[in-house]
Amino acid sequence: MKNARASLPLSAENLLESPTVLLPSKPGLLMEVEHLMRDPDFDAGALAEIISRDPAVLAALFKLCRSPAYCRGRAPANAEQVLMLVGLTQTVNLVRGVSIRQAAGGSSPTMARFWSRCEEIATIASLIAGERVKVCSVFPDQAYLAAMFHDCGVPLLCARYPEYWKRLGLDDDSVWVDVALENEIYRLDHATVGFWVARNWGLPDLIVQAIRHHHDLPDDDTFGLRSTIGIVALATHIFLGNKGLHDPAWPIRGDGVLAELGIHESALDEYIDEINERHASFSL
Repeated sequence: MKNARASLPLSAENLLESPTVLLPSKPGLLMEVEHLMRDPDFDAGALAEIISRDPAVLAALFKLCRSPAYCRGRAPANAEQVLMLVGLTQTVNLVRGVSIRQAAGGSSPTMARFWSRCEEIATIASLIAGERVKVCSVFPDQAYLAAMFHDCGVPLLCARYPEYWKRLGLDDDSVWVDVALENEIYRLDHATVGFWVARNWGLPDLIVQAIRHHHDLPDDDTFGLRSTIGIVALATHIFLGNKGLHDPAWPIRGDGVLAELGIHESALDEYIDEINERHASFSL
C-alpha cells in the first residue's frame, strides 16, 4: 500500500472535483436516517418508516437478520422488529452496507457478479465476527460494513476507465485486484478510492481505515483495525476456497490473520467447515 498512500489526494474534495473518478453521493435515504439519528428525541418508529420506503434495503435487512450472526429465534416481520433485533447503530451500519451497492453499483452482468461476491464475503465476515466477537470485539454489522465497502472502488474505477476490468485481467475469477498494477497504470487504486468514499459518507473511522489498509495487516490496532481487516481477509479466503480458487494473499498474511483472530492453523479447516455450515443454513 505504500504507492497507494503516496498517491492519496490532499482532500476528499480534490478527488470529488477531479476528472479522475466520480465518487457517489450518499443516498438520500441514508442521509435521512443519519439526520434522524442526530435528533436526541427521535422516534424509532420514524426510523423504521424511513427504512421501509426502500423495498430493496428492507429486503436486504430481512435477509441479513436471518443470519446466525443475528438470528435469536423468530425472524423479524417488519422494520421495527429489525431495529429491536439488531439495535439502532447496527441497523444504520447495515443500511450503509446495503446502500453502497445501489450508489456505486452498475447494472451490467459483470457488476452484478461483482456485488454478489461482495455480499457473500460480507455475510461470511459477519458470521466470523459473530463467532469471534469475544476474542476480537468486532461486531457483525462492523464486519459486514467493512466487507461491503472494501472493494467499492473497483466499480467506480470501472466507470471511469472502460478498459479497467479487462486490463487488470478481472474476467478471470481466479485473478484478484492487483493494487501495485492499479497504481502503475492509473496512479490510483481501489483501496484509496474506497477510503474516500467512506470518508465522504461519514463512516466510522474503523471502517474508513479498514478499507484503506485492507491489503495490509497494519501494526496499528486502534479500535480493532487489525481484527476487522483480518475478518474480511479470512472471509475472502473462505469465499475463494468455496469457489475452488487460489487466494494469492493468504500465503503472505494468513499466519498473521489467524494469530489476530485467535485461530490455530491446525484448526482452520474445521473452523471453515463450521462457518460454511452456518452460511449454508442462512442461505436456505
